[in-house]
Amino acid sequence: MARYPQGQPVRLTTTVKDNTVNPAVPVDAGSLKLTIKRPDASTQDYLSPTHDGAAGSGTYHQDIPAADLTQLGHYQYVWVATGAGAGVSPPSGFEVADPFEVAVLSLQDAKDHLNKSQLTVTDDAELLRKIATIEASLERHTGGPILNRAVTERVDSNGSPWELRLMKRPLVSITSVIDLYTGAAIDISDIELDTNAGFARRKSGVAFGGVSQLYTVVYVAGWGTAVPPSITEAANVILQHLWETQRGQSSNPRYGADETVTLPGFGYAIPNLAADLLAPYARVGAVA
Repeated sequence: MARYPQGQPVRLTTTVKDNTVNPAVPVDAGSLKLTIKRPDASTQDYLSPTHDGAAGSGTYHQDIPAADLTQLGHYQYVWVATGAGAGVSPPSGFEVADPFEVAVLSLQDAKDHLNKSQLTVTDDAELLRKIATIEASLERHTGGPILNRAVTERVDSNGSPWELRLMKRPLVSITSVIDLYTGAAIDISDIELDTNAGFARRKSGVAFGGVSQLYTVVYVAGWGTAVPPSITEAANVILQHLWETQRGQSSNPRYGADETVTLPGFGYAIPNLAADLLAPYARVGAVA
């Protein structure tokens, strides 16, 4: 699914077809409407799509201004034609993302790595989708954010009232611990962090003391304020592998050729070189 940074206009295209013949042929619609459903479920209609006559019969586009794409999240849309080619298109969609969201690769770096011209934008949406997929897989494999990020998490300390077992790692710092029942802030002045295991413990061994032993914990986790070079290189290797295998091209031998492995957190095989580059950052106990 295409992903666009918030603040960028989006062009949507369609080809109206006459499905009463087989095979179907493009045909100009009697009228054509585009309806978009925003992430908050509100809708907006566009009643005058542009007819791309130079591209042939039945081809249209609609430019969606950035002012209509202010919400982050998933947008769905359908085209509704009347007259010739009457019908409703299958639903389609796109994502509007925060332009400042953390990414292990920028679009520019990805295009440079694949030796693609920065002026060619045809594959930009696909590249952004692959980058986001790689980012999510890396975070599942390493157990937390690649760059330092604030995390809010509900924690149940029942069974270990003197420690908080947090999901994201490595831990960087604890910002606050709030008793879920009373809303009171818990003193964190004597907390020590087991950064790789993801534990925050009382140095004194005394229980945190919440009434319900349920807490809202705000903390920072990640590998630093800059992406570690080996993670960036691993992301490049994975991107090139995904790009080439999808197109039936053989992988570059220096990236391990056909030798691949599926690591925890990845739902697809990646080159051995990428796995080696990620080894220092794998969650403890995560093995192929």
